Amino acid sequence: MQDSTRTRSPWLRLVPVAFLLGLGTSGAGCLYDSDDRCGENQRLDGKQCVCEDGYGRGGDGCVQCAETEDGNPVGPCQCKVGLIRLAEGGDCVEAAGKECELDADCPEGEFGTCHVEGDTGYCTSVDCAAEAGDCPGDFACNDRVETPFCERPPTGLGTSCSEQEDCEGFEASYCETLSEKVCLMAGCADDPSICHGDWVCCDIGLIGASLCIPPSELDGGSCPVGGTLVPR
Repeated sequence: MQDSTRTRSPWLRLVPVAFLLGLGTSGAGCLYDSDDRCGENQRLDGKQCVCEDGYGRGGDGCVQCAETEDGNPVGPCQCKVGLIRLAEGGDCVEAAGKECELDADCPEGEFGTCHVEGDTGYCTSVDCAAEAGDCPGDFACNDRVETPFCERPPTGLGTSCSEQEDCEGFEASYCETLSEKVCLMAGCADDPSICHGDWVCCDIGLIGASLCIPPSELDGGSCPVGGTLVPR
């Protein structure tokens, strides 16, 4: 899963995945003496300076942990139970999306199934129901297969952009520049299957593009702003 700054679109309800970044990196405690007092956000624990509650080691001192993290008196901030970092230094997110080859590579619990596509796989949950909103973040329930599963979103979906070049390299490579300026999946009129999960394809003549949107954005089964629903 890729980090991005997400904004809301009139056609999409993208779930924000931006969290406060915990900048903690490991560091050793300092021995206390009369000439070397504990630093900011630290307290003396016996003869050792440790981080205050809600803080973790970072740089040369202690930094405040993010809402998704727990403090660590002698090490970096740690992800709260049920959350993981998908990349070193990244945000703590739900375990869905972790790269895997086998189920054994995934954390135990809700996201313990490795869904393999070609040579790559990612951890996710199965037996979802699209109408129940079972999937985390921008994952969406693909119920067109024998065992429904939460399908990960295309890379770059919802990333802020001001021009098409900002979306280059993403699967969601179309920059919607008229309103909220975010990267979206386009061109689904030719291949509606590029829309992940239960998302649908709307051919919107007003902007001259066909876009993947969540079904919740349909108005009585019709696409917004006069668009045409493309059958899957």
